[in-house]
Amino acid sequence: MLKTLENTEPGNGDQRLGAYLAMLPALAWRIDIVANEITYLNAYTIPSLGEEAKAVLQNPAYARQMIVGQDNDRFLHCYDQMRNRHPAACTFRIRLADGTIAWFKLMSMPDPELPTCSLGLFMDITAHVNAILSTDGRPPLCDRIDLLDEPVLLIRFSDRRVFMANAAARSLLCYSASDMASLDLGRLFQKNTREQMFHVYEGLIFSDFWAGELIVTDSTGRHHQCMARVQAVARDEKSLLWVTLTHLNTCTACRETPTRCDAPTPPRKTIQAMAKCKTITELLKTMLDVLPPDSPTSGIMLSRIFIAENRVQVTGVGEPFDFLPEDHTHPYEGSIAENIVRFNLPQHVVQETSKSIKPIDWALFIPRGIRSYYAQPFFDNGVLTKVLIFCSRQAESYDPEAPAPLYELYPEFLKGLERCLKRKGAR
Repeated sequence: MLKTLENTEPGNGDQRLGAYLAMLPALAWRIDIVANEITYLNAYTIPSLGEEAKAVLQNPAYARQMIVGQDNDRFLHCYDQMRNRHPAACTFRIRLADGTIAWFKLMSMPDPELPTCSLGLFMDITAHVNAILSTDGRPPLCDRIDLLDEPVLLIRFSDRRVFMANAAARSLLCYSASDMASLDLGRLFQKNTREQMFHVYEGLIFSDFWAGELIVTDSTGRHHQCMARVQAVARDEKSLLWVTLTHLNTCTACRETPTRCDAPTPPRKTIQAMAKCKTITELLKTMLDVLPPDSPTSGIMLSRIFIAENRVQVTGVGEPFDFLPEDHTHPYEGSIAENIVRFNLPQHVVQETSKSIKPIDWALFIPRGIRSYYAQPFFDNGVLTKVLIFCSRQAESYDPEAPAPLYELYPEFLKGLERCLKRKGAR
């Protein structure tokens, strides 16, 4: 879209694009998925949300509090697709400050000009939704499921066959609208075990809904791993199953990062001080103390990574982290470590946290006044296990092209850390 607009009239592309964005009744944005920064491309304010619209895009934890519970999975999947530069779109509801419910749409596509960026729009579609409401105040089923960008199927209780499917479901399962009526639950979920299906039916019997991972089979015989939500609904004297499918992303393995071999020999006094450290906190404080006087770093943090357990444990020193307990736990998902693994980064530098869309920045760094940081990963047998993070209260404090802070101390740091962890485990 951008390329077409920019080339319509040579020399006037930026002006034409700016005029187009200024006319949109939507908030336009660009996300750099490697830097995890968002830039707003117009000055539009969504009247129903005001500045909270930016919080929805930048802080997933805050978004979860605002979005109606049943729509959270849909929003988070779309958000994850955006962060992976996949085309994505979703509709969801937000409970506004006055208690009313409003409908919103989020759309994203890879930026055709910038290979690390996604472009998107965020808009209020409440008026559109209200325009198709039926006389009883509810959208007709055919309109309601087509509002959703995720695959949705309505399946009859009586014969277990598809009663209705939206366009996204037909696309995922490779069925035409006419052929979809021949699809039944047995064929759709044929790849799942009896035990898995028993849990689905058990949830429907006792709770009227079930949610979890299922394998769905399309018309060509391919099997797709999905998150599924199955809910029993009654509409127009029909008993139905409402099935929402969310296609799962695949994961990529992390790789070993190269080790610098040109580091100068650190002073003997520093090595001796690090060798005496008995705890992770002491080790980090020793490193903080040897930073040069003009260093912008006001705190150092160690993040220990446990990917399989979806958690990271952080320990910080320096004034910003004075009241942070040792081994404070955060989810791996949305962390600096996840970003390093996803993009195989040799280091990760954030120049301005206020532009961040990473949950860890909003949970850990921004509330403590950290505006920029330099994160250095360490791997064991190709698996990310540690990230050392130098934090500053000033923006743009670290040069991604420069050597990592204190990189000459890393061998001693790793030896000291192993010793401290063994001592800690012995207690």
